[in-house]
Parts: sequence; structure tokens; C-alpha cells
Amino acid sequence: MTDKLTPCTPEQIEILKKQQFSATEPGTLLKDFNSLLEFIGKTGIAVSEKTQLFALNTLADINRRLTHPLDVKLKRPVQKSFPYINGLYLLLRSSGLSYVVPDGKKTKLMLYEDVLADWNKLTPAECYFSLLQAFYYRADAAMLGERQGFLSPTCFYDCLLFFQKYLGDRLDVKSHRDTMYRLRFSPGLHNLALMELFGFIDIECAVADENETWPLSVIKPTDWGRAIFGYFVQNNLVMSFLEDDEHDQAGSGTWENEFKKYIPAWEKSLIQVERKITEEGAYIFNVSLGKASCKIAVPANISLDELAYGILAAFDFDDDHLYEFIYKNEYGIEESISHPYADRTHEYCTADCPVGYLPLYKGMTFIFHFDFGDDWEFKIQVEAMPSAESNYSELTVIEKRGTPPEQYTDWEDEYEDDD
Repeated sequence: MTDKLTPCTPEQIEILKKQQFSATEPGTLLKDFNSLLEFIGKTGIAVSEKTQLFALNTLADINRRLTHPLDVKLKRPVQKSFPYINGLYLLLRSSGLSYVVPDGKKTKLMLYEDVLADWNKLTPAECYFSLLQAFYYRADAAMLGERQGFLSPTCFYDCLLFFQKYLGDRLDVKSHRDTMYRLRFSPGLHNLALMELFGFIDIECAVADENETWPLSVIKPTDWGRAIFGYFVQNNLVMSFLEDDEHDQAGSGTWENEFKKYIPAWEKSLIQVERKITEEGAYIFNVSLGKASCKIAVPANISLDELAYGILAAFDFDDDHLYEFIYKNEYGIEESISHPYADRTHEYCTADCPVGYLPLYKGMTFIFHFDFGDDWEFKIQVEAMPSAESNYSELTVIEKRGTPPEQYTDWEDEYEDDD
């Protein structure tokens, strides 16, 4: 975003200057977000191992704590059944406040103590805009187990499109039979809930029935919503974001600087946990494919290429194919690092990325995807983190179990068919 931005209009400046920030202003965002943090506490709460979403048995308790608890009559509601919870989870993961760890046979979502301490030192305005920055820069539908739109850099963009397209003065949801159905996909009910929590829109609801957990009736933009979204529209900021290679550095965008001119209570933003690169010691990985598995010691400073070759050798596979490693980053978004000759969007390739760069933790699993034709997927689980006792200077196979599958089982059959 190198072009000079158009300043706020006089109307936007007036709204920015007048706006108060508290637990319930301009929306109930901070009240509900802090209620969620309090519920998670120091001990964390259970989440699904696969999706990392809140465990089903926690949803009713979280729902009761919110400003807008929903009367969900479904027999087996999931997190998606509670748009406010789904939206708050999205903000929590994108804020950098939380991380996921194994806890015995279960999985827990925990809070970073140092980031939480920093959060508690911020003013309400700083907390509010820290969450807005997370929403703008990092909130990805993949955190909820959904696909982000091809041209949607983050969920904020979906909200901006909705605001432009549908919200003149109001949107009468009940007056158009298919409107509620469309809202589920664009911008998504979790995004609508977040827009209300941020104070961008007001939502009126009808009486709930057994088939409708959130019976939307009327959606109206607030003056605050018009000011914020209007500024992004007039500067085409989200499209600039889409073209900016450095958009992941939250806080670097000049829209923050423009808003801070009129909101003196906003000086700082929430610190972000930097990915720590482990350079010494060796991990212990358990690698499995089908009924075969092996335990290997992997020095943190070797490249992912070396790890790939070591895995293939341990399972008697050849290495004349492309491959990638697939994992979830600190925010719960799936990422991959690929072979140098493969198409890739990541800044690293397997040749120049050390194993210690990955955001690994004990119990974490990730995938070694080998041969994009046959699509072999080796499951890797971190059994032990590097420690002072690690004495492996090179990749070492510690133990093998079971018989690996044959890499090319049908070659002989193909030759016989040719004869």
C-alpha cells in the first residue's frame, strides 16, 4: 500500500472523534471477547483434535456468557450453530492470543500468558482496534474449517463487499425468502455476528423456532459502520491489501495512522507472538504410512529436504517426485512448504527451510505429501521436542515397525497387460 491515502472526510472525522470505547461501545465486542478469555482461563478448554474448534460440550456454557445468547433447539448443535461463538473464535485465533496443544488423549486451546498480559494493559480503544487489525489482516475462514473465497484475502473483505452491496439504509431479511440462505454464505453468519459485535450494524431478530437458531429480521448499518467501511471503500484499501506482499505485518498499513489522528486513546496494539526458530537439538518424530511406522531423530537445523529424503529412505521409497509438508500455523491456518520445483506461495521452499522453522509442539501432527500423482501422505507426529540431552547430529532412524506398502504395486500388471 504505497499510494497516498485519501484522508477521512469531515463526517468520518466527526464520528471517529465522538466515538467512545468501552466493554459495550461501539458494540459489545470487548465484553463478549473478555468473557470468552475468562472462560478459557489459565487451564484452557477442550477443542477438537482435527478441526481445533471448541468441543461440543463447551458451547452451551460459552453461549450463556454472551450478550446475545441464542436459543438453539437443535439436538446436536455444533460451533457453527452459534454465529457469535463462531465469530469470537475466529477473532481469538487471528488475534494471536491462543494456541492449541495436546493434553493426554485430548486437545486443548490455551492462552499465551505473555500476550494475555499485554492485552490486559491495553486501553479499551487499543483492545478494540487490535481485534479490528486481526480481523482485517489475518481472520481466515480456514480457521473455522471453511474455505476462504478465491478473491477474499480475509473475512473482513467479505464484510466490506456485503456492506457495499446490501446495506443502503436497511436489509429486510424476512421480506425476501432466499435472503437468509444467501447470508449463510455471503458474508457468512459468523461475519454478520462480528459486524454487530464491532458495532458496524444493528440486527433485529424475530422469534426463534425449532428450525432457525438465529432468526434475522432486519439489518441496519450504524453511523460507526458507515464511517469505517466508507473509509476503506473510498481508499480501495482491501484491494491494495490483496496486492501487497507484506500485508501480514499487522499495523504497518497507513489506515491505522489515519484513524489514530482522531482517536488519541489508541497508541499501541497487541503484541504478536513471533515464530521461534529452533536451531539446536533434535526432535523425535513418529512417522506412519498405512500399517508401517518408524521413529526418527531429526536435528532442528537440517532442511525439510533432508527430512524428506530420510523419511523416503526409511520406507524404501525413491525420491524422484515432488513433495510438500502440510501443517497448521500459529493461527490455525493450514500452510505448506513445497519442493523447490513445485508451484508454491510460501516464502520458503523445502531446500532452504530448516525443520526448526515449523511451529512444532509435542503431540502435533503434520503431513509429508509425496508424489503429487499417487499422493502418498505420511503422518508425522512430534513425540519429543529438542532438549539439552539430544545427542543426534544427523537424521537417525531409531526404530521401525511393520512393512511399508509397495510404492509401485501395479507396474508389473501394466507390463503384463501390454504383452
